[in-house]
Amino acid sequence: MNFLSMCFILALPIIFLLYNFIPGKLRMPLLLLSSWGFYLYGNPESFWILILITVISYLFGLIVDSKKSLPVLITGILAILSFLLIFKYSGLNFILPIGISFYTFQTLSYLIDVYKGTYKAERNFFDYSLFVSFFPQLVAGPIERPGKLIPQLKSCKNPSSSNLKEAVILLSTGYYKKIVVADFVAPFVNHIFESPSSFEGAALLFGSVMFSVQIYADFSGYSDIARGCAKLFGIDLSMNFDHPYLSKNLREFWRRWHITLTRWFTDYIYIPLGGSRKGKKRAILNTLIVFLVSGIWHGYGLTFILWGLGHGIVVLLEDINVIKKLRSKLPSYANIIINFLIVNFLWIFFRARNLGDAKVYICKLFSGWQNAPSSLADVFTSLSISTSKGLIFIALGAASLYLLPQYLKKKIPERNIFACIFLMILITLFSKMYQIESGIENSFIYFRF
Repeated sequence: MNFLSMCFILALPIIFLLYNFIPGKLRMPLLLLSSWGFYLYGNPESFWILILITVISYLFGLIVDSKKSLPVLITGILAILSFLLIFKYSGLNFILPIGISFYTFQTLSYLIDVYKGTYKAERNFFDYSLFVSFFPQLVAGPIERPGKLIPQLKSCKNPSSSNLKEAVILLSTGYYKKIVVADFVAPFVNHIFESPSSFEGAALLFGSVMFSVQIYADFSGYSDIARGCAKLFGIDLSMNFDHPYLSKNLREFWRRWHITLTRWFTDYIYIPLGGSRKGKKRAILNTLIVFLVSGIWHGYGLTFILWGLGHGIVVLLEDINVIKKLRSKLPSYANIIINFLIVNFLWIFFRARNLGDAKVYICKLFSGWQNAPSSLADVFTSLSISTSKGLIFIALGAASLYLLPQYLKKKIPERNIFACIFLMILITLFSKMYQIESGIENSFIYFRF
Protein backbone atom coordinates (compact mmCIF):
# COMPACT_ATOMS: atom_id res chain seq x y z
CA MET A 1 0.00 0.00 0.00
CA ASN A 2 1.20 3.44 -0.94
CA PHE A 3 1.35 5.83 2.00
CA LEU A 4 1.62 8.67 -0.53
CA SER A 5 -1.68 7.96 -2.30
CA MET A 6 -4.63 10.27 -1.73
CA CYS A 7 -6.74 7.20 -0.93
CA PHE A 8 -4.53 6.38 2.04
CA ILE A 9 -4.11 9.98 3.22
CA LEU A 10 -7.88 10.58 3.18
CA ALA A 11 -8.87 7.16 4.58
CA LEU A 12 -6.43 7.00 7.52
CA PRO A 13 -8.06 9.76 9.64
CA ILE A 14 -11.51 8.24 8.97
CA ILE A 15 -10.33 4.81 10.15
CA PHE A 16 -8.68 6.43 13.18
CA LEU A 17 -11.90 8.23 14.16
CA LEU A 18 -14.05 5.13 13.64
CA TYR A 19 -11.61 3.03 15.69
CA ASN A 20 -11.93 5.38 18.64
CA PHE A 21 -15.72 5.65 18.56
CA ILE A 22 -16.94 2.13 17.80
CA PRO A 23 -17.27 -0.64 20.45
CA GLY A 24 -14.10 -2.59 21.23
CA LYS A 25 -15.38 -5.84 19.69
CA LEU A 26 -15.68 -4.13 16.29
CA ARG A 27 -12.17 -2.71 16.23
CA MET A 28 -10.33 -5.79 14.94
CA PRO A 29 -12.87 -6.29 12.12
CA LEU A 30 -12.44 -2.61 11.21
CA LEU A 31 -8.64 -2.96 11.02
CA LEU A 32 -8.90 -6.20 9.02
CA LEU A 33 -11.38 -4.77 6.50
CA SER A 34 -9.24 -1.63 6.21
CA SER A 35 -6.11 -3.73 5.62
CA TRP A 36 -7.77 -5.88 2.98
CA GLY A 37 -9.36 -2.79 1.42
CA PHE A 38 -6.04 -0.95 1.10
CA TYR A 39 -4.39 -4.01 -0.46
CA LEU A 40 -7.27 -4.51 -2.89
CA TYR A 41 -7.06 -0.86 -3.89
CA GLY A 42 -3.31 -0.90 -4.46
CA ASN A 43 -2.74 -4.43 -5.79
CA PRO A 44 -6.10 -6.09 -6.65
CA GLU A 45 -4.63 -8.73 -8.97
CA SER A 46 -2.51 -10.16 -6.11
CA PHE A 47 -5.09 -10.08 -3.31
CA TRP A 48 -5.88 -13.78 -3.79
CA ILE A 49 -2.22 -14.64 -3.09
CA LEU A 50 -2.32 -12.80 0.23
CA ILE A 51 -5.52 -14.63 1.20
CA LEU A 52 -4.24 -18.04 0.04
CA ILE A 53 -0.96 -17.70 1.98
CA THR A 54 -2.99 -16.61 5.02
CA VAL A 55 -5.26 -19.68 4.76
CA ILE A 56 -2.37 -22.10 4.18
CA SER A 57 -0.27 -20.78 7.07
CA TYR A 58 -3.33 -20.69 9.38
CA LEU A 59 -4.21 -24.35 8.67
CA PHE A 60 -0.61 -25.54 8.94
CA GLY A 61 -0.29 -23.61 12.20
CA LEU A 62 -3.18 -25.61 13.68
CA ILE A 63 -1.71 -28.92 12.50
CA VAL A 64 1.83 -28.09 13.67
CA ASP A 65 0.49 -27.01 17.06
CA SER A 66 -1.35 -30.29 17.58
CA LYS A 67 1.22 -32.71 16.16
CA LYS A 68 4.58 -30.92 16.72
CA SER A 69 5.73 -32.72 13.60
CA LEU A 70 8.89 -31.53 11.85
CA PRO A 71 7.80 -32.97 8.45
CA VAL A 72 4.52 -31.07 8.73
CA LEU A 73 6.40 -27.88 9.58
CA ILE A 74 8.75 -28.34 6.61
CA THR A 75 5.78 -29.00 4.31
CA GLY A 76 4.10 -25.80 5.52
CA ILE A 77 7.30 -23.79 5.04
CA LEU A 78 7.76 -25.16 1.51
CA ALA A 79 4.12 -24.46 0.65
CA ILE A 80 4.53 -20.80 1.65
CA LEU A 81 7.96 -20.41 0.05
CA SER A 82 6.62 -21.84 -3.21
CA PHE A 83 4.67 -18.62 -3.79
CA LEU A 84 7.81 -16.55 -3.29
CA LEU A 85 9.83 -18.82 -5.59
CA ILE A 86 7.21 -18.80 -8.34
CA PHE A 87 6.43 -15.09 -8.36
CA LYS A 88 9.87 -13.70 -7.56
CA TYR A 89 12.49 -16.15 -8.82
CA SER A 90 10.95 -18.32 -11.54
CA GLY A 91 11.92 -15.92 -14.33
CA LEU A 92 8.36 -16.03 -15.66
CA ASN A 93 6.61 -12.75 -16.38
CA PHE A 94 4.44 -12.69 -13.29
CA ILE A 95 3.55 -9.39 -11.66
CA LEU A 96 5.35 -9.42 -8.30
CA PRO A 97 2.71 -9.20 -5.55
CA ILE A 98 3.41 -6.15 -3.39
CA GLY A 99 4.75 -7.10 0.03
CA ILE A 100 5.08 -10.84 -0.66
CA SER A 101 8.66 -10.98 0.63
CA PHE A 102 7.54 -9.49 3.94
CA TYR A 103 4.29 -11.29 4.66
CA THR A 104 5.75 -14.67 3.68
CA PHE A 105 8.54 -14.19 6.22
CA GLN A 106 6.01 -13.11 8.86
CA THR A 107 3.93 -16.25 8.28
CA LEU A 108 7.07 -18.41 8.36
CA SER A 109 8.04 -16.97 11.73
CA TYR A 110 4.53 -17.79 12.96
CA LEU A 111 4.79 -21.47 11.91
CA ILE A 112 8.27 -21.87 13.38
CA ASP A 113 7.29 -20.20 16.67
CA VAL A 114 4.23 -22.46 16.93
CA TYR A 115 6.43 -25.53 16.32
CA LYS A 116 8.95 -24.39 18.93
CA GLY A 117 6.14 -23.80 21.41
CA THR A 118 6.94 -20.12 21.90
CA TYR A 119 3.47 -19.21 20.61
CA LYS A 120 0.20 -21.17 20.54
CA ALA A 121 -1.54 -21.50 17.18
CA GLU A 122 -4.18 -18.84 16.65
CA ARG A 123 -7.67 -20.41 16.53
CA ASN A 124 -9.58 -17.41 15.22
CA PHE A 125 -8.95 -17.13 11.47
CA PHE A 126 -9.82 -13.44 11.29
CA ASP A 127 -7.53 -12.53 14.19
CA TYR A 128 -4.74 -14.39 12.44
CA SER A 129 -5.57 -12.71 9.13
CA LEU A 130 -5.10 -9.32 10.74
CA PHE A 131 -1.66 -10.38 11.98
CA VAL A 132 -0.65 -11.25 8.40
CA SER A 133 -2.22 -8.23 6.69
CA PHE A 134 -2.14 -5.37 9.25
CA PHE A 135 -1.96 -2.47 6.83
CA PRO A 136 0.80 -0.25 8.28
CA GLN A 137 3.45 -2.97 7.97
CA LEU A 138 2.00 -5.33 5.36
CA VAL A 139 3.98 -4.11 2.36
CA ALA A 140 7.49 -3.43 3.70
CA GLY A 141 7.61 -4.37 7.35
CA PRO A 142 8.75 -4.20 10.07
CA ILE A 143 8.57 -8.01 10.13
CA GLU A 144 6.81 -8.77 13.40
CA ARG A 145 6.67 -11.92 15.52
CA PRO A 146 3.26 -13.33 16.52
CA GLY A 147 4.04 -13.12 20.22
CA LYS A 148 4.50 -9.37 19.96
CA LEU A 149 1.88 -8.28 17.44
CA ILE A 150 -1.16 -10.55 17.89
CA PRO A 151 -1.72 -9.76 21.60
CA GLN A 152 -1.58 -6.02 20.79
CA LEU A 153 -4.09 -6.43 17.97
CA LYS A 154 -6.43 -8.38 20.25
CA SER A 155 -6.27 -5.84 23.07
CA CYS A 156 -7.91 -3.17 20.86
CA LYS A 157 -6.91 -0.49 23.36
CA ASN A 158 -7.36 3.23 22.92
CA PRO A 159 -4.19 5.04 21.90
CA SER A 160 -2.65 6.96 24.80
CA SER A 161 -1.62 10.60 24.61
CA SER A 162 2.01 9.49 24.31
CA ASN A 163 0.99 7.15 21.46
CA LEU A 164 -0.58 10.06 19.61
CA LYS A 165 2.41 12.31 20.23
CA GLU A 166 4.79 9.66 18.91
CA ALA A 167 2.47 9.08 15.95
CA VAL A 168 2.68 12.74 14.95
CA ILE A 169 6.48 12.73 15.23
CA LEU A 170 6.91 9.46 13.33
CA LEU A 171 4.46 10.35 10.57
CA SER A 172 5.99 13.80 10.11
CA THR A 173 9.57 12.56 10.02
CA GLY A 174 8.65 9.61 7.80
CA TYR A 175 6.95 11.75 5.17
CA TYR A 176 9.77 14.29 5.44
CA LYS A 177 12.41 11.65 4.76
CA LYS A 178 10.50 10.22 1.83
CA ILE A 179 9.34 13.42 0.12
CA VAL A 180 12.02 15.96 1.02
CA VAL A 181 15.01 13.62 0.87
CA ALA A 182 14.44 10.35 -1.01
CA ASP A 183 12.18 11.62 -3.78
CA PHE A 184 14.31 14.66 -4.44
CA VAL A 185 17.61 12.81 -4.84
CA ALA A 186 15.97 10.00 -6.86
CA PRO A 187 16.26 11.77 -10.27
CA PHE A 188 20.01 12.25 -9.76
CA VAL A 189 20.42 8.59 -8.77
CA ASN A 190 18.28 7.27 -11.63
CA HIS A 191 20.03 9.45 -14.19
CA ILE A 192 23.52 8.28 -13.18
CA PHE A 193 22.74 4.59 -12.68
CA GLU A 194 20.79 4.33 -15.94
CA SER A 195 23.88 5.34 -17.92
CA PRO A 196 27.06 4.87 -15.84
CA SER A 197 29.23 4.86 -18.97
CA SER A 198 28.28 8.51 -19.59
CA PHE A 199 29.88 9.74 -16.37
CA GLU A 200 33.27 9.76 -14.68
CA GLY A 201 34.63 9.31 -11.16
CA ALA A 202 33.27 12.33 -9.28
CA ALA A 203 29.77 12.06 -10.76
CA LEU A 204 29.67 8.30 -10.11
CA LEU A 205 30.77 8.76 -6.50
CA PHE A 206 28.10 11.43 -6.14
CA GLY A 207 25.51 9.00 -7.57
CA SER A 208 26.42 6.19 -5.20
CA VAL A 209 26.42 8.48 -2.16
CA MET A 210 23.06 9.88 -3.21
CA PHE A 211 21.70 6.34 -3.49
CA SER A 212 22.95 5.64 0.03
CA VAL A 213 21.01 8.70 1.16
CA GLN A 214 17.97 7.79 -0.93
CA ILE A 215 17.57 4.18 0.19
CA TYR A 216 18.02 5.08 3.86
CA ALA A 217 15.58 7.99 3.71
CA ASP A 218 13.11 5.99 1.63
CA PHE A 219 13.08 2.78 3.68
CA SER A 220 13.46 4.31 7.14
CA GLY A 221 10.83 6.87 6.09
CA TYR A 222 8.44 4.03 5.26
CA SER A 223 9.18 2.37 8.61
CA ASP A 224 8.56 5.63 10.47
CA ILE A 225 5.21 6.09 8.71
CA ALA A 226 4.27 2.45 9.41
CA ARG A 227 5.10 2.82 13.11
CA GLY A 228 3.30 6.16 13.26
CA CYS A 229 0.15 4.69 11.72
CA ALA A 230 0.21 1.78 14.18
CA LYS A 231 0.61 4.19 17.11
CA LEU A 232 -2.72 5.78 16.12
CA PHE A 233 -4.32 2.48 17.13
CA GLY A 234 -2.24 2.00 20.27
CA ILE A 235 0.03 -0.60 18.62
CA ASP A 236 3.81 -0.59 18.96
CA LEU A 237 5.73 -1.88 15.94
CA SER A 238 9.43 -2.67 16.16
CA MET A 239 12.05 -0.06 15.33
CA ASN A 240 13.65 -0.98 12.03
CA PHE A 241 16.49 1.58 11.79
CA ASP A 242 18.85 3.04 14.36
CA HIS A 243 21.17 5.50 12.58
CA PRO A 244 22.96 2.74 10.61
CA TYR A 245 25.42 5.06 8.85
CA LEU A 246 26.95 5.91 12.22
CA SER A 247 28.12 2.29 12.57
CA LYS A 248 31.82 1.63 13.05
CA ASN A 249 31.79 -1.76 11.30
CA LEU A 250 29.50 -3.88 9.13
CA ARG A 251 28.34 -6.17 11.92
CA GLU A 252 27.15 -3.12 13.81
CA PHE A 253 25.57 -1.77 10.59
CA TRP A 254 23.37 -4.86 10.34
CA ARG A 255 22.31 -4.45 13.95
CA ARG A 256 21.07 -0.96 12.99
CA TRP A 257 19.82 -1.46 9.41
CA HIS A 258 16.54 -3.30 8.70
CA ILE A 259 16.71 -4.58 12.25
CA THR A 260 13.70 -6.92 12.09
CA LEU A 261 15.04 -8.70 9.01
CA THR A 262 18.48 -9.11 10.61
CA ARG A 263 16.85 -10.61 13.71
CA TRP A 264 14.74 -12.90 11.51
CA PHE A 265 17.81 -14.27 9.73
CA THR A 266 19.65 -14.64 13.03
CA ASP A 267 16.83 -16.46 14.83
CA TYR A 268 15.52 -18.63 12.01
CA ILE A 269 18.61 -19.37 9.89
CA TYR A 270 21.92 -18.57 11.62
CA ILE A 271 21.14 -20.06 15.04
CA PRO A 272 19.37 -23.22 13.72
CA LEU A 273 22.40 -23.83 11.46
CA GLY A 274 24.56 -23.88 14.58
CA GLY A 275 25.57 -20.24 14.75
CA SER A 276 29.06 -19.98 16.16
CA ARG A 277 28.65 -22.99 18.47
CA LYS A 278 30.14 -25.58 16.10
CA GLY A 279 33.57 -24.14 15.50
CA LYS A 280 35.10 -21.34 13.49
CA LYS A 281 34.76 -22.96 10.06
CA ARG A 282 31.06 -23.66 10.61
CA ALA A 283 30.50 -20.11 11.87
CA ILE A 284 32.13 -18.74 8.69
CA LEU A 285 29.93 -20.95 6.51
CA ASN A 286 26.78 -20.01 8.46
CA THR A 287 27.60 -16.31 8.14
CA LEU A 288 28.05 -16.60 4.37
CA ILE A 289 24.81 -18.59 4.05
CA VAL A 290 22.86 -15.90 5.92
CA PHE A 291 24.22 -13.09 3.78
CA LEU A 292 23.70 -15.12 0.61
CA VAL A 293 20.06 -15.71 1.57
CA SER A 294 19.75 -12.01 2.39
CA GLY A 295 20.96 -11.11 -1.09
CA ILE A 296 18.59 -13.60 -2.74
CA TRP A 297 15.68 -12.37 -0.60
CA HIS A 298 16.23 -8.83 -1.83
CA GLY A 299 16.18 -9.65 -5.51
CA TYR A 300 16.72 -11.93 -8.46
CA GLY A 301 20.13 -11.89 -10.16
CA LEU A 302 23.88 -11.97 -9.63
CA THR A 303 24.03 -8.34 -8.47
CA PHE A 304 22.01 -9.12 -5.35
CA ILE A 305 24.03 -12.28 -4.67
CA LEU A 306 27.28 -10.29 -4.90
CA TRP A 307 25.81 -7.56 -2.70
CA GLY A 308 24.85 -10.10 -0.02
CA LEU A 309 28.09 -12.10 -0.19
CA GLY A 310 30.10 -8.87 -0.23
CA HIS A 311 28.65 -7.93 3.13
CA GLY A 312 29.29 -11.42 4.48
CA ILE A 313 32.93 -11.42 3.35
CA VAL A 314 33.61 -7.99 4.87
CA VAL A 315 31.99 -9.06 8.16
CA LEU A 316 34.31 -12.08 8.27
CA LEU A 317 37.37 -10.00 7.37
CA GLU A 318 36.55 -7.59 10.21
CA ASP A 319 36.82 -10.52 12.64
CA ILE A 320 40.46 -11.13 11.74
CA ASN A 321 42.70 -10.06 14.63
CA VAL A 322 45.06 -7.94 12.52
CA ILE A 323 42.19 -5.92 11.08
CA LYS A 324 40.57 -5.62 14.50
CA LYS A 325 43.80 -4.18 15.94
CA LEU A 326 44.24 -1.73 13.05
CA ARG A 327 40.65 -0.52 13.30
CA SER A 328 40.87 -0.22 17.11
CA LYS A 329 43.71 2.30 16.74
CA LEU A 330 41.61 4.59 14.55
CA PRO A 331 39.36 7.29 15.98
CA SER A 332 35.62 6.61 15.92
CA TYR A 333 34.89 9.07 13.12
CA ALA A 334 37.48 7.34 10.89
CA ASN A 335 35.86 3.94 11.42
CA ILE A 336 32.45 5.45 10.67
CA ILE A 337 33.75 6.96 7.41
CA ILE A 338 35.48 3.72 6.38
CA ASN A 339 32.36 1.70 7.11
CA PHE A 340 30.15 4.14 5.18
CA LEU A 341 32.46 3.92 2.16
CA ILE A 342 32.30 0.11 2.25
CA VAL A 343 28.50 0.13 2.51
CA ASN A 344 28.31 2.79 -0.19
CA PHE A 345 30.50 0.73 -2.54
CA LEU A 346 28.38 -2.41 -2.04
CA TRP A 347 25.18 -0.43 -2.71
CA ILE A 348 26.40 -0.16 -6.33
CA PHE A 349 25.67 -3.87 -6.85
CA PHE A 350 22.28 -3.45 -5.18
CA ARG A 351 21.23 -0.50 -7.39
CA ALA A 352 22.83 -1.38 -10.74
CA ARG A 353 20.41 -2.69 -13.35
CA ASN A 354 22.63 -5.68 -14.10
CA LEU A 355 26.12 -7.05 -13.55
CA GLY A 356 27.46 -5.35 -16.68
CA ASP A 357 26.36 -1.93 -15.46
CA ALA A 358 27.90 -2.65 -12.04
CA LYS A 359 31.25 -3.50 -13.67
CA VAL A 360 31.20 -0.32 -15.77
CA TYR A 361 30.21 1.76 -12.75
CA ILE A 362 33.02 0.42 -10.56
CA CYS A 363 35.68 0.66 -13.30
CA LYS A 364 34.79 4.25 -14.18
CA LEU A 365 34.46 5.24 -10.52
CA PHE A 366 38.26 5.51 -10.34
CA SER A 367 38.75 7.47 -13.58
CA GLY A 368 38.39 11.05 -14.80
CA TRP A 369 38.84 12.79 -11.47
CA GLN A 370 40.74 15.66 -13.10
CA ASN A 371 37.42 16.84 -14.58
CA ALA A 372 35.47 16.49 -11.33
CA PRO A 373 33.77 19.97 -11.27
CA SER A 374 32.51 19.79 -14.84
CA SER A 375 31.47 16.15 -14.40
CA LEU A 376 29.32 17.05 -11.41
CA ALA A 377 27.87 20.11 -13.17
CA ASP A 378 26.81 17.88 -16.07
CA VAL A 379 24.68 15.80 -13.72
CA PHE A 380 22.62 18.84 -12.71
CA THR A 381 22.37 20.54 -16.07
CA SER A 382 21.44 17.36 -17.94
CA LEU A 383 18.43 17.01 -15.64
CA SER A 384 17.40 20.65 -16.05
CA ILE A 385 17.34 21.01 -12.28
CA SER A 386 18.66 24.21 -10.78
CA THR A 387 22.06 23.50 -9.26
CA SER A 388 21.48 25.90 -6.40
CA LYS A 389 18.07 24.41 -5.57
CA GLY A 390 19.48 20.93 -5.85
CA LEU A 391 22.35 21.57 -3.48
CA ILE A 392 20.10 23.29 -0.96
CA PHE A 393 17.64 20.39 -0.89
CA ILE A 394 20.36 17.76 -0.75
CA ALA A 395 22.17 19.58 2.08
CA LEU A 396 18.90 20.02 3.96
CA GLY A 397 17.94 16.40 3.44
CA ALA A 398 21.33 14.99 4.39
CA ALA A 399 21.41 17.05 7.58
CA SER A 400 17.91 15.91 8.49
CA LEU A 401 18.65 12.20 8.32
CA TYR A 402 20.10 12.07 11.81
CA LEU A 403 18.50 15.15 13.35
CA LEU A 404 14.84 14.44 12.73
CA PRO A 405 13.89 10.87 13.72
CA GLN A 406 13.13 9.94 17.32
CA TYR A 407 16.54 11.47 17.99
CA LEU A 408 14.49 14.69 18.18
CA LYS A 409 13.13 13.75 21.58
CA LYS A 410 16.61 13.44 23.07
CA LYS A 411 18.12 16.61 21.66
CA ILE A 412 15.27 19.13 21.46
CA PRO A 413 13.33 20.38 24.50
CA GLU A 414 9.76 19.02 24.66
CA ARG A 415 8.17 22.43 24.12
CA ASN A 416 10.06 22.93 20.84
CA ILE A 417 9.41 19.54 19.26
CA PHE A 418 6.09 20.44 17.69
CA ALA A 419 7.44 23.74 16.39
CA CYS A 420 10.05 21.64 14.54
CA ILE A 421 7.33 19.22 13.40
CA PHE A 422 5.25 22.12 12.05
CA LEU A 423 8.27 23.41 10.14
CA MET A 424 8.94 19.93 8.74
CA ILE A 425 5.34 19.64 7.55
CA LEU A 426 5.59 22.99 5.75
CA ILE A 427 8.86 21.95 4.09
CA THR A 428 7.32 18.60 3.12
CA LEU A 429 4.27 20.26 1.54
CA PHE A 430 6.46 22.77 -0.31
CA SER A 431 8.71 19.97 -1.54
CA LYS A 432 5.76 17.89 -2.73
CA MET A 433 4.34 20.84 -4.71
CA TYR A 434 7.78 21.42 -6.25
CA GLN A 435 8.07 17.74 -7.16
CA ILE A 436 4.60 17.67 -8.75
CA GLU A 437 5.54 20.72 -10.81
CA SER A 438 8.86 19.09 -11.83
CA GLY A 439 7.34 15.68 -12.54
CA ILE A 440 9.26 13.94 -9.73
CA GLU A 441 7.32 10.94 -8.44
CA ASN A 442 8.64 7.72 -6.89
CA SER A 443 7.10 4.78 -5.06
CA PHE A 444 8.88 3.33 -2.04
CA ILE A 445 11.98 1.37 -3.08
CA TYR A 446 11.16 -1.74 -1.02
CA PHE A 447 7.82 -2.16 -2.79
CA ARG A 448 9.88 -4.02 -5.40
CA PHE A 449 11.18 -6.66 -2.97
